[in-house]
Amino acid sequence: MDGALTIIELKNEIDDGQLDQGLRYYDWAVTNIQLISQSFKEVDAEEEPRLILIAPAFSENLKRVAKYVNANLDLFEYHVIKTPDGQRYVLCHQVEIIEPPPPRIPTREGNLNRIENEKVRQLCAECLKELEDTGIEIRPIQRYWFSIWYKGKVFMRLGCKKKFFICEVLKPDGSWIKGIRITTKEEWEKMFNNEVVPAIRKIDSEG
Repeated sequence: MDGALTIIELKNEIDDGQLDQGLRYYDWAVTNIQLISQSFKEVDAEEEPRLILIAPAFSENLKRVAKYVNANLDLFEYHVIKTPDGQRYVLCHQVEIIEPPPPRIPTREGNLNRIENEKVRQLCAECLKELEDTGIEIRPIQRYWFSIWYKGKVFMRLGCKKKFFICEVLKPDGSWIKGIRITTKEEWEKMFNNEVVPAIRKIDSEG
């Protein structure tokens, strides 16, 4: 990293605000990198600046947040030791920043597996298939939900929970009915006839 501007933030104690403070310095450096490189020829404006935090230790909270920082960041912990003859030495080691897990790509099977009750999980799968058979599109989305579309318009959402699934349906007046819990075929059929059918008819009437 020859030529990369390096910002060093040093503390003599654990400080959860150290990362925030360092990032403010880092942001200023990135914003003014061209000006800095003109004043200091050894600084390469094309290189990404580096931020180094140094402290006796870092809290678990700071290390957890550091995983999600996109800046070129390094953490170093130091320890001062004193020898019998009175000399002091500083031992320094780098703290590994563990990469965060990749975001979960939602799938139908993955969302359905959120439901622990096998009978309810199978019912939910059958209900989704029933919707698809009528020309409705099912899209898996984050947090174990499905976005449900008809003729290019989302009119329903279905969320998988551990012991049941929840339906939210767009009413003809444009508001949403939320929190309809489903655990049986009878509950699904009642919800489908009372809420889904009117919503579909409304979309059909709009051409």
